[in-house]
Amino acid sequence: MSEHVDNILLEIDGFIATLTLNIPEKHNSLNGDSQAQLCAHLDTIAQHADVRVVIVTGAGDKTFCAGAALDQMGSGEISGDTFTDMTDKLAALPLPTICAFNGSAYGGGSEIGLACDFRIGFANMRLFVPPARIGLCYPVNGIERFVQTLGLPVAKRLLLASEDFRGEELLRVGYLTHLVEHDQVLSKARALAERMAGYAPLAVQAMKRISQDVAKGQLDKVTTNAIARGCNDSEDLKEGLAAHREKRPPRFQGR
Repeated sequence: MSEHVDNILLEIDGFIATLTLNIPEKHNSLNGDSQAQLCAHLDTIAQHADVRVVIVTGAGDKTFCAGAALDQMGSGEISGDTFTDMTDKLAALPLPTICAFNGSAYGGGSEIGLACDFRIGFANMRLFVPPARIGLCYPVNGIERFVQTLGLPVAKRLLLASEDFRGEELLRVGYLTHLVEHDQVLSKARALAERMAGYAPLAVQAMKRISQDVAKGQLDKVTTNAIARGCNDSEDLKEGLAAHREKRPPRFQGR
């Protein structure tokens, strides 16, 4: 299935959904309409029973995303809060998500990456967050995401010092989870997505939720133990154990 709504592409191929920011002539910066379109696509994905993994990437080979459209920011048509509402929605998706950096990321584009579970980049990519350079305070939800994901020292380097990072350093500080050649970013993302799509979806989603609750300091043992029991009582576990005994690939149904 393929959809094209203005500046955002959604393609669903089997168990894998791919979202592409498709405004390369504007460095894939997102205005209000584009943000709304991306949120609508996330709703579509969440309601699509077959999707197990999501890839987020951009069109072109120079820029993944330059964040929110500055002309609309300046006019007051959008705000940083509307952008972080969008990244909150992406982060809340129960499915595993992969950000495939087709190019460099600036400002809010770096936060889209942080809202994903995996970030695949390349050595020559650049990433910086410019609000301090122009007198803007980054949205509070976004600051929280930087600190929770990267730790306070790295978050301060990005937000307060507005340092310009390259791929090797992004991998070293934990922003990137994978570093490959530029022309291998999408193939690496696809291979990772296909591998996770072959795993038991209940178990993958349960461990994502529990991991995120731990990171936020919001772990509720009663709730998370119930989630874990749901996996351990599932038909998928029976199938996984049977496949192991019979030395064949498992056929997980997500139940």
